[in-house]
Amino acid sequence: MQSMDKGQMKSYVMQRYPGCRVKCDSVRPHRNSWIYTLSITSGKCSENIVVKIARNFQPRQVTREYESLLRFYRGCAGKDICSPQPLFADPERGIIAMKHVQGTILSYWLHELRPASIDCINHAVDLSAAALAQYHGLFRSPDGQPLSLDCSAPEEDINCFLEESRGRIDDCNLRSRVVPFFDFTTWNMIVRRDPSGMRLFLIDFPRLDYVCTPHLDLARFRFGLELIKQFPPARFSGLSRWDLDQLFDRFLTGYCRRTDASLNEADLLLIGRARKAYLRRAANLARKGDCGWQPKLEQAYLQIFSRQWLDQKGVHSNWPAMSRAEKA
Repeated sequence: MQSMDKGQMKSYVMQRYPGCRVKCDSVRPHRNSWIYTLSITSGKCSENIVVKIARNFQPRQVTREYESLLRFYRGCAGKDICSPQPLFADPERGIIAMKHVQGTILSYWLHELRPASIDCINHAVDLSAAALAQYHGLFRSPDGQPLSLDCSAPEEDINCFLEESRGRIDDCNLRSRVVPFFDFTTWNMIVRRDPSGMRLFLIDFPRLDYVCTPHLDLARFRFGLELIKQFPPARFSGLSRWDLDQLFDRFLTGYCRRTDASLNEADLLLIGRARKAYLRRAANLARKGDCGWQPKLEQAYLQIFSRQWLDQKGVHSNWPAMSRAEKA
């Protein structure tokens, strides 16, 4: 599916909302999609919506993403964790629409030039752990179900990790089976501070058909924190206003508390293996197909300035250290 210009998107949405005034306020290209924000007015009532068009998709994947969004939205139990309200999907066009959520992408709070206060960051990480625990509770598969891969997905590194992990799960304490969120990073979380407190909204739900243990999502969050540390403010200026290991330990502790899990050394080592799979995946841009300019620029930057990190030779390459694993 190709992107639409503002006029085309306005006409498309007007067909969904007959009799309403529609204005396309903005369109932004992202790594895997185009994002449109629109204002819809009917009489004295108005609302803002977001329409996402996927770059590379199969209709069944768009359907799965929309159904996952809807399931999480309906299953949210608390007022502090939610998702945008889903509105409609058009799988043949790669389109998903939802209500607009006012807030800030959590990764912006972690960038070092103008980071949020450490108290805000800690609170957001606590909510992130609770959100993943809630997601895994809603998308849990029967215990003992075999791991399953989505063979249609160009995810060689992840599939290889999951195949290799089959023989290691019995040594772990965390053996539950879940449909992984797959891209559980701070880029897919919106945080908003209201007078009543902080809220966290999950976005970009999974479209792939996998069943595995929670280690994959836990590793993805760790990978995302490491990636932020590769960006210029932390990479070149030496700024370090939050500690990566401490923040991830806080996240793991919060997740375990919410899920009544107690990780052992085998669990941490499996998370470490999944983290390495995500690093190998980051170096393979060919799997993405049409991905826009952002991933290409990001990969070129990482290849030049973060080669050691990609090659597992950086400061975090031996995570988890033995002492850290023994603490579990």
